[in-house]
Amino acid sequence: MPKLKGPKFVQYFQPVIDALRDLGSSAKPKEVYAWVAEHRDIPKEEIESTTKNGQSSFENRIGWARFYLAKAGLVDSEQRGVWVLTEQGRKTNLSHDEAYSLFRTIHDNFPRTEARPGKAAQTDEALDDADASAPDEKAYLNQDEVQEELVTLLRSVTDKGFEELCGRLLRHIGFENVKVSGQSGDRGIDGEGYLLINRFVRTKVMFQCKRYAGTVQAKEVRDFRGAIQGRAERGIFLTTGTFTKGAREEAARENATAIELVDIDRLLELMIEESLGVSEAKALTINREFFKPYQSEA
Repeated sequence: MPKLKGPKFVQYFQPVIDALRDLGSSAKPKEVYAWVAEHRDIPKEEIESTTKNGQSSFENRIGWARFYLAKAGLVDSEQRGVWVLTEQGRKTNLSHDEAYSLFRTIHDNFPRTEARPGKAAQTDEALDDADASAPDEKAYLNQDEVQEELVTLLRSVTDKGFEELCGRLLRHIGFENVKVSGQSGDRGIDGEGYLLINRFVRTKVMFQCKRYAGTVQAKEVRDFRGAIQGRAERGIFLTTGTFTKGAREEAARENATAIELVDIDRLLELMIEESLGVSEAKALTINREFFKPYQSEA
């Protein structure tokens, strides 16, 4: 993308709208990421770059674009996990100048406690480099800090520990008879299990775990598929890093054993959803606006 004024995520305002419009006015975040990567000329290095806590910078910028579009009433933020174009959003086509003006208007009117990228400096340049995760509509107040620490902890466990943790996670999300092998010489297969499709049908799945901060290449996905060919109906590749575009394309290749990819972003989501290593604490917040009518003379 050409260098334009404003934070880079402003350049994704219209692509997010276009993606949702083309996908039937609603889509899951991963579908939007894939559509933008396929239909817009995004440099490979931008797609594969990560924030300081190991999350995809590309996906994070799209997340911030959705956040501002939701504030502007162009994207519905009521249902977690699905982004929906509003009636107004369906009719909207933003030039870059219009997108930047929308961003500036919303950002400059944030309440002081509102989540925003860049906690201290408010210049466009500072926001460009912000690593803060884009908030979803039901994000926890301290989610950034928790996710950052989770990344550090996940990358600090042993290889065997990560394999066992992945096995435990798979059990949480519905897998049965999970076995963690972790044996060298088995061409990267770290375990297997069965996923119950319905009360009568279950499918065998093999998984591989890579604990590192780098990116998984297409060759590694291809090698994993070769290792499970004829031994399982599908595979799951879990990593504390990210996957290159080529790796994602290889995993989605038609007429081949299906490979599901779980990168650091998805791993964090699942850990929080399943309360693995994290717990939710209740807290009360004072609504000071509530008392204002009672604090002044009528």
